[in-house]
Amino acid sequence: MTRLLLLLSVLAIPLCSNAQGAGTLQGQVRDELGNPLPQANVVVVGTQLGAVCDTDGRYTLDLPAGIPSTVRWSYTGLIPEERTYTLTDGERSVVNISLKLRTLGIVDVEGQRRREREEGVTPIDPRIARFNPNPQGGVESLLIGQIGVAMRNELSAGYSVRGGNFDENLVYVNDIEVYRPFLVRAGQQEGLSFPNPDMIERLNFSAGGFEARYGDKMSSVLDIHYKRPKAFAGSASAGLLGGSVHVENAMRNARLRQITGLRYRRNQLLLSGLDTQGEYRPVYTDLQSYWTYDLTDKLELGFLGLYSRNTYGVVPQDRETEFGSFNQALRFTVYFEGQERTAFETWFGALNLNAKVTDDLLLKFTASAFKTYEQERFDILGEYRLGELERDLSSEQFGEVVRDLGVGGYLDHARNELEATVITLAHKGYLQRPKSYVQWGADVRSEVISDKLSEWTLIDSADYSTPQNTGEDLLLNYTLKSKLDVSSLRASAYAQSTWRWDPGNDRWWTLIAGARAQHWNYNGQTVVSPRARLTFHPGWKRATAAGDTVDRDYSFWAATGLYYQPPFYREMRRMNGTLNPDIRAQRSIHFLLGMDRIFEIWERPFKFTAEAYYKQLDDLIPYKVDNIRIRYFGENIAKGFATGLDMKLNGQFIPGIESWVGASVMTIQEDLKDDLYYLRYNAAGDTIRPGFTTDQVAVDSTRFEPGYIPRPTDQRVNVALFFQDEMPRWPTFKVQLSLVFGTGLPFGPPEADRYADTLRTSLYRRVDIGFSKQLLGAKGQEKTNWLRHINDLWLSLEVFNLLNINNTIDHTWITDVSGRQYSIPDFLTPRRFNFKVMAWF
Repeated sequence: MTRLLLLLSVLAIPLCSNAQGAGTLQGQVRDELGNPLPQANVVVVGTQLGAVCDTDGRYTLDLPAGIPSTVRWSYTGLIPEERTYTLTDGERSVVNISLKLRTLGIVDVEGQRRREREEGVTPIDPRIARFNPNPQGGVESLLIGQIGVAMRNELSAGYSVRGGNFDENLVYVNDIEVYRPFLVRAGQQEGLSFPNPDMIERLNFSAGGFEARYGDKMSSVLDIHYKRPKAFAGSASAGLLGGSVHVENAMRNARLRQITGLRYRRNQLLLSGLDTQGEYRPVYTDLQSYWTYDLTDKLELGFLGLYSRNTYGVVPQDRETEFGSFNQALRFTVYFEGQERTAFETWFGALNLNAKVTDDLLLKFTASAFKTYEQERFDILGEYRLGELERDLSSEQFGEVVRDLGVGGYLDHARNELEATVITLAHKGYLQRPKSYVQWGADVRSEVISDKLSEWTLIDSADYSTPQNTGEDLLLNYTLKSKLDVSSLRASAYAQSTWRWDPGNDRWWTLIAGARAQHWNYNGQTVVSPRARLTFHPGWKRATAAGDTVDRDYSFWAATGLYYQPPFYREMRRMNGTLNPDIRAQRSIHFLLGMDRIFEIWERPFKFTAEAYYKQLDDLIPYKVDNIRIRYFGENIAKGFATGLDMKLNGQFIPGIESWVGASVMTIQEDLKDDLYYLRYNAAGDTIRPGFTTDQVAVDSTRFEPGYIPRPTDQRVNVALFFQDEMPRWPTFKVQLSLVFGTGLPFGPPEADRYADTLRTSLYRRVDIGFSKQLLGAKGQEKTNWLRHINDLWLSLEVFNLLNINNTIDHTWITDVSGRQYSIPDFLTPRRFNFKVMAWF
């Protein structure tokens, strides 16, 4: 009997243990800005119990019932947090954690949110690019909906900020300015942009009023920093548009770190939908690698290398475009002969040394080299017919050409080559003082550019341009031939300081002021740009009950400064292919007033931002836009202004998932010097217009001075939305929606004067949508065999241009024998479907 009782007692021990039961702790881990933290660690201190967050930062952890358990949440670069819980058997407790940022280097960061307000930058989560349904596929697509940004071409990474063209934007990768191809004239030629989304850790954007530490451009800054890995990880993706793979690792006790990414892209899926049918051969490849090594605890050596080759070829066959109104519907048909081949090859290397001299002083030294070799070759013969369509529904010829308006041909020829080498030596310093934070820098840059241009166009309307054995020369409609070599040096320097005042009660002021200067030996000009930004946080609070208050988290700011843009190669080249040795820097004076408010809706964080601006523009270099190619006049012959209002609302409409909507109203105009013109009148008093007026004998004229006219990027209204959602019962199924609306842009005949560019393109309307399903990585999804090495696996279906709207990127101009001109819209891509698979390990 005694032995039986002893046996039952032994057997009861595990039963009692199991009877203790367990409770469940679940929730989401986010940073201070509300961004989810995938792969964050959640552990019970002193035990083997733990969990790893999924891609949305969610976790589930079982805790022993009735026993106090200390839970620790942690994520690389953020301050861990510990809390103690005692759960009952079967109890489920939801705990959402927000981890704060660590002190970064020598800078006393009082909170990432405050720093962003002080500096006027908008952080963008680069991980959103993984699921963003955009044909371009780069991080630039994340700028859609940001303050002041307008994007109208899904084939290009180019964007306009507050009326500036793409050449007015600064793009930095690891504090080094990067470039895009010089000869590119169409989005399908451009290929992959420099930044690799898989390698990006931080992405900040400023639409104007930025600090002196940023360079000399007139519009915006996109500041990108690549990852510094802490452990082994990687990703791979493949789809109908191409694929990518990246691997990152930390070695030698985490003193040696590397991240390497390879991208490959083919755009036949998109290009096959263009009006111009043919054999497209686009191939874009890109290899990048970033290494850092800790020589000592205070000395770090880094290297960033890139090789990129973007090739584009097409053998066009035919084109058919229908346009016009119901009252006059037109069809433009072209049959082609010939081909086009372009190639852009780029090498880039940067070596940097970072020295933390003391706890308060950090010094950086960088040497970088950029080299590009670009070729553009094409001979395209087009024989066209422009006809008017029958619109009588009762006619048997409905929808067919019933009257020819123009028949002719054109021949485009180009043999262009460009080689550019840019070598830069730079230094930056950071010093934390008791009452201020000082930054300075200096750099010297050598630019060597060799450019050979040979291009011409012949337009032949019904054989009128063809000599008939008369001995006359063949007259070309457009010709450009030149051979240019430019070698120059630029030297620049800046200094700025940040002062903070904290009177208490969550009220604070911050002033950032500084100046930068640049000298260019090509024209001997030196420019100095003082800049300042003042931010005020009033610390307002609102009483909700007796003894209970909530923050009314507002901030207000004002910024001003001079923003010179010394010309680069394309700005100094005139339309006729010659260089202007007297070219000067363009100048923009920024005046900004803005505010934001951070608040909660449905217990989730939201932020509203509004900013009004005025920019006084002087010494402008006018330009025309041909598709995405910018053709400068090469002379400082204009002044202008830009003014507008930008608004943005971003937040978590769905818990843990960021969405945003932005709206802008603006105008940018310029006044060219001596751009007067005359209108001629015939004897009947009618204005003489070629192709329209029968009597073209002038008997009188009137002088006109156009004054201010819209610049080519004058888009008055722009609205953009990026929205993410997930199914409540199926959180592994997500939807991403991108919507863009923009009013028309100015345009005019290609060889006409600038004052003629007052026509407007049609509205830009585009909707892209993506559907994503998580196959591995979520709770309850079993991983066996080799699949256990995959952390997340997603399948995505993307529908580009969901509504199949014809958006216009440019116009083709033809002239009939009477001199009347027609503009035929060049449409962007129609609806297309893309499948892709993405995995992270």
